[in-house]
Amino acid sequence: MYKPKTKEYMSEKGNTFTFQTVLPSKWAEIMDRLTDKNGKILFSKSMPEMLKHVVVQPQGLKMDDFETWEELEEVTQAAFQFQRIGE
Repeated sequence: MYKPKTKEYMSEKGNTFTFQTVLPSKWAEIMDRLTDKNGKILFSKSMPEMLKHVVVQPQGLKMDDFETWEELEEVTQAAFQFQRIGE
């Protein structure tokens, strides 16, 4: 039976985030939304999806809540990796 995993993540800027995995069926739906017709992941779609579904604390983060692209990219990529491997 599926049990979500969580992980505390601290960005290089020192901000703390909590990640939580989503159901495999939900992940498949998310992946369908964030890729183009060639299977390439799109930043403008993948980043908001990670912030909405995988980053659970702080809640309700948006791309523009980050002061730098660097931290936004770091956190959303870490969330993506966590969802994929659960660690």
